[in-house]
Amino acid sequence: MVDVSSLTIMIIPLAWAAAVSPVVLSVFLVMMSMLDDPKLPGFSFYLGAMVILLLTVFVGIFLGHKLNAAGAGDSTTIAAIDIFLGAILVLFGIRNFRETSKSSNLLKYLKVDPQAGNFSKFRKYFILGFIAFLTNFSTVIFLLAAGRTIGIASAGFSADFVAILVLALITLLVIEIPLLFFLLFPKMAKTVTKPVDEWISNHSNIVTGVFCVGIGLLIIYNGLNKMGIM
Repeated sequence: MVDVSSLTIMIIPLAWAAAVSPVVLSVFLVMMSMLDDPKLPGFSFYLGAMVILLLTVFVGIFLGHKLNAAGAGDSTTIAAIDIFLGAILVLFGIRNFRETSKSSNLLKYLKVDPQAGNFSKFRKYFILGFIAFLTNFSTVIFLLAAGRTIGIASAGFSADFVAILVLALITLLVIEIPLLFFLLFPKMAKTVTKPVDEWISNHSNIVTGVFCVGIGLLIIYNGLNKMGIM
């Protein structure tokens, strides 16, 4: 059985890969810079992102358990799945080079009245965080892969809990770091994040595309290597 440290080590690279979310970061920075009091919206967005993260990971764990139960948890089957996921990432990355930024679309999709009540604000920013992470395809792929790894490992509740905790903390750094910045230094954050958001908004598809193609090719190579082809 895989122990806690071994499972965590397997999860960390996938967590860092999932953390590359320029669209989510751009949406979050724009949202926070528009607000006089960013506390409630920031935490609501974070919780929305956390919910979709956990749902995706649990789906991956379920698939991992099913692979084990079906006797398909061997290295050859896993390698074939990795090659398939890698190919999807490469195609997604190539498509990103031809698309316009999604961040403005997400912001237009959900505009919040400043005079709305706290519950209404919480609900809308929660949905925005949920949608922003759900539409970030590369992150979803890596979270599914991480969940699958946890499910196949069958390391027990404690090891699974630690792995999921580490996965969540690293993946959501794209929200956690700017959220802390806005909470601790709100005036400075609004000044600093405007040019950062402009750059991300103008280059998010290129960043995501290059990242997905690069990581996808690496995953395909590792899968082929496991199968003894390379």
